[in-house]
Amino acid sequence: MPATIYLITGGCRSGKSRYAQTLCEKLSSSPIYLATSSSEGEYVDESMRERIRRHQSDRDEKIWTTVEESLYPSAHLKEFEGRVVLLDCLSLWLTNFMLECKAFSMNEEVNGGTISKDDRLCAAERALNAAKEEFDKLAKQWNTTFVVVTNEVGSGTHGSDGIARTFIDYQGFLNQYVASKAWRVVQMVSGCPNIIKQDYGNSKKSHSAIPTTPDDKDEAFIVDKYLSSRGIKMDDKGYFIIKLCDKRIVASFYSCIVNEKGEVCDLNGVKIPCCNGSKNTREPMKEWSARTAKELCVDIFEKWEDAAKIFSIGHAAYVGREAMRAEQSLYANGFYQQD
Repeated sequence: MPATIYLITGGCRSGKSRYAQTLCEKLSSSPIYLATSSSEGEYVDESMRERIRRHQSDRDEKIWTTVEESLYPSAHLKEFEGRVVLLDCLSLWLTNFMLECKAFSMNEEVNGGTISKDDRLCAAERALNAAKEEFDKLAKQWNTTFVVVTNEVGSGTHGSDGIARTFIDYQGFLNQYVASKAWRVVQMVSGCPNIIKQDYGNSKKSHSAIPTTPDDKDEAFIVDKYLSSRGIKMDDKGYFIIKLCDKRIVASFYSCIVNEKGEVCDLNGVKIPCCNGSKNTREPMKEWSARTAKELCVDIFEKWEDAAKIFSIGHAAYVGREAMRAEQSLYANGFYQQD
């Protein structure tokens, strides 16, 4: 599936980076730190270098891999695949695009001319669009988790001049855009995390079911989400579709075995019909219906004579987990969607 995105936002010194780092270390034993600012950058002063050094000292070099990229992190997508990546931070990233597009210049000489306020706003718009376009490339990355840190610069003091106010506006626009793509948004206040958005997709869970603060149960939930997003090797013999139907758990097994003619076959090489009458749908190789997960798994793994020829340990474990989830949803009148 496309990337899972966490957005960690808050004011200055609210604990954003520490929370994001801890989250990444819980999800992965080898996360990547995507730094949008380098200590050797053209616009970096000594106070910024000190902040960078402090962040570096907070990270265990034996665990973390650091990638420095001020503008185009999509150049590292191959390295990011299947990994947990901490992007720190969105504000500096937008600043880099603003500098690149000359959005911080106002009535100043540039290449022999001057940049007006309107020109500056157009430059800021170009910078924002460039950041959005680049972020979209990250969001489409398969089997990757991005934990993005940003700042609520608009929650502080009013900008002292037009340049500052422009940056505050466009940082807010970028924050909103990333939040719209995020699976979860966490606001940090004085070191305390508050969950302000949770995307359940097609789930029918109500907004009131969203935890307001992370706890042990929530930690297990996000680890489960991360594991659901990982890449797995498909069983070359077939796959299961599990659903709820008429108050029962229904499991259908579809063969992936193809003969020399390109026809889908069962284990004995017998062609399986690809269509069901007038319906343009594949026919399952075998189907089961049960009232509980245990009943379903006994029917599949103990009573089906071909089970041992088909299942790997991982595939069997997956079917068992999904059967349990389906049973829980069935008797809680909940929504079930196969993982």
